[in-house]
Amino acid sequence: MFNHFLFACFAITLSAAQFIPPVRAKALDNTEVILPRPGSQQILILIVGFSRKSGDLCGAWSRKVATSYKADSRIAYFNLPVLQSVPSPFRSMVVSGIRKGVPAEEHQRFVPLYSNEPAWKTLVNFSQPDDPYLVVATPDGHTVWQAHGSYSEAIYADLQSAISTLLKNFPSR
Repeated sequence: MFNHFLFACFAITLSAAQFIPPVRAKALDNTEVILPRPGSQQILILIVGFSRKSGDLCGAWSRKVATSYKADSRIAYFNLPVLQSVPSPFRSMVVSGIRKGVPAEEHQRFVPLYSNEPAWKTLVNFSQPDDPYLVVATPDGHTVWQAHGSYSEAIYADLQSAISTLLKNFPSR
């Protein structure tokens, strides 16, 4: 009975979920990233930052997510530094700094965004400019879980629970 209740809560959350803003951008390794991914069966974990300080905190989340999900083909995770408010002449310098601070094997997962900042702020219920914002979404981009703040075991356990629930309801092909 309890499992039916959880599934009902999950279904309600899913039906009322917001949709991630569309992304068509280049990752640090220069590959094109399109989100959501049409036809994909991969669950999305997005780590979104809006400031230099949040970038440092996003790094801690990225390392933890990579440790847990890098080898899981059912999961796609991305770090999305939102750089729209960075003046154009400084963007390449900021991206160069990010590239130097990210291990080469993770460059494909770091996708600087230069547009849609208001939509991302709305999606994550933006309140603290220096916080990292975490989003778990279905393959078609519907958000099912969100959090923000510095890394904590409690928040990470919630993220893992959301992923586990999705994996049960969205089996891969």
